[in-house]
Amino acid sequence: MKIITESTGYPVMTTDNIRLGKVNPTWRGGLGTTLRYRDFTLGLNFTAQMGGHAYSFTNAILAYQGKLENSLPGRNDGLVVEGVNVSTDAEGNTVYKLNRTPTEQINKYYTTYFARDNAEENVFKTDFLKLKEMRLDYTLPRKVCRKLKVLQGAAIGAYATNVFCISDFPQFDPEAGNIVGTNIYSGIEIGAMPMTRTYGFNLKLSF
Repeated sequence: MKIITESTGYPVMTTDNIRLGKVNPTWRGGLGTTLRYRDFTLGLNFTAQMGGHAYSFTNAILAYQGKLENSLPGRNDGLVVEGVNVSTDAEGNTVYKLNRTPTEQINKYYTTYFARDNAEENVFKTDFLKLKEMRLDYTLPRKVCRKLKVLQGAAIGAYATNVFCISDFPQFDPEAGNIVGTNIYSGIEIGAMPMTRTYGFNLKLSF
């Protein structure tokens, strides 16, 4: 549990190096499938990954500014942070007891001990399942083309990219990274934009 300073109600923060997760996922994978029914063809492309982590600077700043739901508790009636107080008894033994001290200033707790300066609260799993592309095509039957006497074949289709993303990552894209110059570094998300969803149509004619 978190160690809480009994006199102030604030968590004890450390500058020691602590392992909060790993940048590289345990595995990545993709799946493409094509389904056909008569003259219709449905194509689906999925990607997924499991086991990675990333620090979200966007999440930290939004929480720091009070723009996320996780900064709502305690605004009106104070907050007792879940954790334990640590002390030493007369015999030199370490004693832990449940914290019951409200935070001195709720604003200071969120801006210092919860959001921007607390890396642990802003590291999240980057597991996801994405439908990267979906397309539906209709091929005109050959007998219809023969009747037209102009076309040897015709097909019309529609597609969409970045259809959905299932993930517990709190911001827009669990695959987002940090750009420094021409390099992209994984594991740190800073101000990433949402994935761009595109729609389109295509028409193929054979003469």
